[in-house]
Amino acid sequence: MAAPSKFAHVVYQTHRFEEMIEWYQRIFEATVRHRDDKLAFLSYDDEHHRIAFLNLGPAESGAAPKKAPGVGVHHVAYTWKDLGELVDTYKRLKTYGVLPAVPIRHGLTLSLYYQDPDGNMMEFQIDLMGMEEADRFMRGPAFAANPVGEPFDPEQLAARYDEGKPVDDLVFRSDQPESKGHAIVRPDGANRHGPPAVAAGGPRKSSSA
Repeated sequence: MAAPSKFAHVVYQTHRFEEMIEWYQRIFEATVRHRDDKLAFLSYDDEHHRIAFLNLGPAESGAAPKKAPGVGVHHVAYTWKDLGELVDTYKRLKTYGVLPAVPIRHGLTLSLYYQDPDGNMMEFQIDLMGMEEADRFMRGPAFAANPVGEPFDPEQLAARYDEGKPVDDLVFRSDQPESKGHAIVRPDGANRHGPPAVAAGGPRKSSSA
């Protein structure tokens, strides 16, 4: 069977139609491609739409319910190009009062988990390994012992990165030898979009297989 060529979009049903549109516009710096009283289509790149909303109208009980825990989608993940972009995104969202609910260094990714107004979770991440290395890591003993990862402090990460100090110990898990290194620093003179210190999917010798 042929695999899909790409992941296209996500559609959310919501009682918070206006609030959700405003939140996603701000968080993703998205453009509204179409909007009426029932539907809205947003995009943050050259795709016709990446996120859509179906307006369920006011909740019968008054207060709009949030996503209930349990069965269903846990989160949707988005990948940034490099650590600089992820740090910039964290700082930009912080100015809106939006902070990650859960920051985790998974080993193969560094991830910030956010919740939208309905309680839907999304992961903002960078890849720390190429595909083959990530596959070896996930089949290795470190991942078997801890498949989730470890928490980290994104505020400390952003501060040290902006100061040009190494952040290897915040990017990698404590069971990864790379966490003891001093290789990951902000490129000199680059506040954003400079040569990546950790590029998405960048090649790196595996030490966790």
